[in-house]
Amino acid sequence: MEIHRRSRQSTNDVKQSDSHLTNSRHKNGSSSHSYRGVPSSASSTDAVLVRSTQLIIVMGMCWFLYLIASVNDVTSSSSAGSNGNVRGSSLLRHGGEPLQPESLHSKQGLNSKYTNQSSTSFSSTREQIESIRSEFYTRYGGKEEALAMLKRGLKTFAKKSWEETSHADSVFRTDSLKGTAMRLLKVKLHHEQQSSQDLPKFILSFGGYSVTVGRGNHFSQSFPFIFSSILKPLLQSLGLDLIVRNSAIGGIPSFPYGWCLPNFLGSDSHGISWDYGMNEGNGGMGLESYLRHGLAGMQNSPPLFVMVDTKQVRLGVLQHYVDEGYLLDPIALGGKEAVKKEFLKMPESTRPKGFQKWDEWGAPQGAPGQSPWHPKKMEHELMGWMLAMYFVESVEAALAIMDNDDDWRERVLHDGLYETAKGRLPPPITDATGTGVPSLLHGVPSHEDGRSEWHMNKVSCRTSFLPNISGRLESIVVSGMTIDDEDMIKPRDDSLFNGGWVMDVGKVERETKEKVNKYGGLGYIDMKTALYGIPSSGTLKLWLPYESTSKHEDMKNGAPASEYYESIVFCEVNEKRGDNECNMSSDLAFSVGGSTVAKGDVTQIAGIASYLKKDICIRVGVPVSAKISSKEQNFGLTVEVAVTNSAVSRQNGACSISHVIWEHQ
Repeated sequence: MEIHRRSRQSTNDVKQSDSHLTNSRHKNGSSSHSYRGVPSSASSTDAVLVRSTQLIIVMGMCWFLYLIASVNDVTSSSSAGSNGNVRGSSLLRHGGEPLQPESLHSKQGLNSKYTNQSSTSFSSTREQIESIRSEFYTRYGGKEEALAMLKRGLKTFAKKSWEETSHADSVFRTDSLKGTAMRLLKVKLHHEQQSSQDLPKFILSFGGYSVTVGRGNHFSQSFPFIFSSILKPLLQSLGLDLIVRNSAIGGIPSFPYGWCLPNFLGSDSHGISWDYGMNEGNGGMGLESYLRHGLAGMQNSPPLFVMVDTKQVRLGVLQHYVDEGYLLDPIALGGKEAVKKEFLKMPESTRPKGFQKWDEWGAPQGAPGQSPWHPKKMEHELMGWMLAMYFVESVEAALAIMDNDDDWRERVLHDGLYETAKGRLPPPITDATGTGVPSLLHGVPSHEDGRSEWHMNKVSCRTSFLPNISGRLESIVVSGMTIDDEDMIKPRDDSLFNGGWVMDVGKVERETKEKVNKYGGLGYIDMKTALYGIPSSGTLKLWLPYESTSKHEDMKNGAPASEYYESIVFCEVNEKRGDNECNMSSDLAFSVGGSTVAKGDVTQIAGIASYLKKDICIRVGVPVSAKISSKEQNFGLTVEVAVTNSAVSRQNGACSISHVIWEHQ
C-alpha cells in the first residue's frame, strides 16, 4: 500500500511540477515549485533534460526509419530502371492510371534544368495525356470501341525474334513505343547540350500525293495538320516544339520524289512518310527504295517512318527492316477500313462525334479532288487522331523512362537503338535490276559477297516541283533559261520559248489550279512546275556540283568525270499529253563534261518512276571522255541539253525537265 501511495503521489507531483513549469514561463521566467525532496533550482533543469532526451530519442528513431525507407526506394527504382526498359508497363490502359511511379525529382543524377521542369510541366503533360485519351474515346464510340478501331487502323512492329513485349492491355508494341520515346528524349538532350533558349524542334515531314495533300478538302484539314493540332500542345509541355511539314504533291509516283527527300522533306526531319500505295499496286520495290534513301540521306537516321498503307506485301518490307535492326519504330497507318460499319449505319444524330458528317467534304461541294478514292474531312480527322494516339503513348513512355531511371540521360545519349551508321543498309529484298538504275534505287554491296552489308552512293537532286525546302532546279542553270516573273498560273506566250527554256506548268496543272483558285486556293502549296523547251529554245546549260565527300580532295580540273559521277537522271512532268508529245529518250541531245552522249547511253528508266503507265525519267551515261570542271572553288560537271526533234511543239507537248538527279561515286 505504501508503494502504491508513493507511486500515485509521484505521479501527481510530476503533473503538478509540469503545470507549474508551464505557468512559470509566463511569470518572469522563474520556477516557484519543486519536486518532492529536490530543491527548486534543480527541479526545473531536470525536467527540461528529461523532455529533451525524449525528443532526441524520437527524432533519432524517425531519422533511422527514413534512411531505411530511402535506401529501399532507390534500390527498387534503380533495379526497375537499370536497363532503361519500359517493357511490361501498361502504356495504353483500359481504365485507370498508367502503371508508373511518381518522378523522384530529388534523386542524384537529375539535371536541375529538368528537375524544375518535371515538377511543373510534367504534371501538365500527364493531365493532357488523359484529356486527349478521354476525347478520343468520346469521339469514337467509347473506350472499348475506340481502342479496337485504333488497333485495326494503326500497326506497329517488333522483331520477330523477340518475345511479344506489349502489355495485355496495350494497343501498340511496347518496343516501338520505347523507340519513339527514346527518339523524343534524344532530341531534348541534344538540344540541352547546345544551351539554346528555344525549344528543340521535333520535325515530322509528310511525303506522298493527293491523299496526304488533302484533295477535296482544305489543305489545313489534311491528316498531318489534324495530327499536329492534337499533339503540338502535348509536346510543348514535354519541352519540344513539334514542326509538321506537309510536302505531298498531288499526282506523282514515289520516284523521282524518293531521290529528292532532302529537297522536299528537309534533311533535318526526325520522321518521314510514304503515301503512294494507290499508284504502286501490290509491289514493294518503290517503298523499299524510298525507305533506303530515307535511311541513307537523312541527318537523323534512321528516321521514324510512317507508311500510309496497310497492304501485306509492304507491311512485310517494314517488318524485314525491323528484323534486320535498321528500323525500330515504323508505323503503318490506315483509314476508313478501321471503322466499324455499324457506326456509319446509325442515324446521323446518334453517331459518335467522330463519325458524324462522314460523307461530307471539307471544301465546298464541287471543288477539285472530290473523287471516291480521296478521304473526306472526317476520315482525315480519324487518321490524324490515330497517329496522334500513338505519339500520346510514346510521350507517356518517355515520362516512364525519366521516372524509372536515374541515368536516363546517359542511357538515351548512348543507347544503341539509333547507332545505324548513315549509308549502311541490308541487302535489298526486292529486285531493281530491270529498272536500269539498280544502284540509284537500292545502293551497292559494300563487300564482294554482296550478302552482308550495302551502302548508298551519295545522291544529289535539284527540282522545280513545289514545295521545295532546298535545292531548286534554277540553282544549277548556267545559261539558256528565259527569265519570266509572271504569275505561274498565267499562260505563257509562245515568243518566250524562242531563245530559252521557260519555267511553266502543263495544261492539266494550270486548269486544275484555276479551278482551285475559284474556291480561294484551299490553302494548297504543291505545284508541278518545270523547265519547258522546244527546238527554238536552244541549249540549256547546267552545272552539277560534286557533293560527295569520298573523293573530293583528289579532284582537279580536267579529271575524268566517270571516276566521280556514276550516272545522271532527268525526269519530266508526269502528265500524259498525247502520242505526239516530247519523248525524252529520243527527242533530246545531251553533252556531259564537254563530250557528246551517244544515243545508246540515254535510256528509259522502267517500272519505278512511272505514273499512269507512263515512264517519266531517263538515265544519261557519263562518257569516258567527259571532264571535271571548276566553279566558285568547287568541282563539278557541265551538262548541256537541247531539243533536236523539229516536230516537238508546245501544242503537242513540249519537252520538260522537272528533276535532275546525279549519283556520285
